[in-house]
Amino acid sequence: MIKLIAIDIDGTLLNSQHRLTQKVIDTIKRAKAQGVKIVLCTGRPIVGILPYLEKLDLLDSTDIAITQNGALVQETASKKVLSHLTIELEQLKEIEKFSKTQKAQLTFFDDKKMYTLHPEPNKLLFDDAKLLHTELTVIDKKDLSSDMLLTKAMFLGDSTEIDQLLLDLPPSFYDEFYCVRSVSYNFEFLNRGASKGEALKVLAESLNLKPENVMAIGDAENDRSMLEYAGSAVVMENALLEIQALATFVTKSNDNDGVAFAIEELVLTK
Repeated sequence: MIKLIAIDIDGTLLNSQHRLTQKVIDTIKRAKAQGVKIVLCTGRPIVGILPYLEKLDLLDSTDIAITQNGALVQETASKKVLSHLTIELEQLKEIEKFSKTQKAQLTFFDDKKMYTLHPEPNKLLFDDAKLLHTELTVIDKKDLSSDMLLTKAMFLGDSTEIDQLLLDLPPSFYDEFYCVRSVSYNFEFLNRGASKGEALKVLAESLNLKPENVMAIGDAENDRSMLEYAGSAVVMENALLEIQALATFVTKSNDNDGVAFAIEELVLTK
């Protein structure tokens, strides 16, 4: 019996216009009313998902969100941090040194803000900040502090720039970080122990749930780990083929209320 549903946001919960449809809202609320725990599981920071938490009534004292691709687990109402896997300042400096060889621009996050060291941020950085409902803060390298709780570093560029970055990336970075390409225009570096799947596993175990009690719904590479963990791995029709290969159930696309369809078929009818 499914008791927890972990739902990715971009490309999954939201349609191509980055909107929640009423059908998806109503279906998720029905599942919650039946006692199913709903957990949004995203690469975004929590500030970037507040509008959706509000619309889905996921701001109760017991509601939890997995953010920043598993590096942060937080209570949604109080914003209390339950788990925060960080990267070190020296690691950020390694990435910053590598960034000087790349056209894609580097941004990074602590538990509150989005930053860049670049004096002239490109449009993608500003667009991403807008999408995440946060401000982009330009910071000088000398103002970086070891006291900063650095959540992740992320490159933003067009797909060809990210392709080139992957060709140039030192292999040692894969040993040092959890590296993931969430969408075609970004590439992220997180704590080696961070992933959506690991965060979901820890959360489920804290609730005395087994993988067979968990459904994960996603569409992209950063969803791989949670789809591999969950007993019910639901993949969107719009997902990459290699992600669809992980599915126990392929649902409709994000433009056809695929999240609602999966919940109706696998949870509400049971």
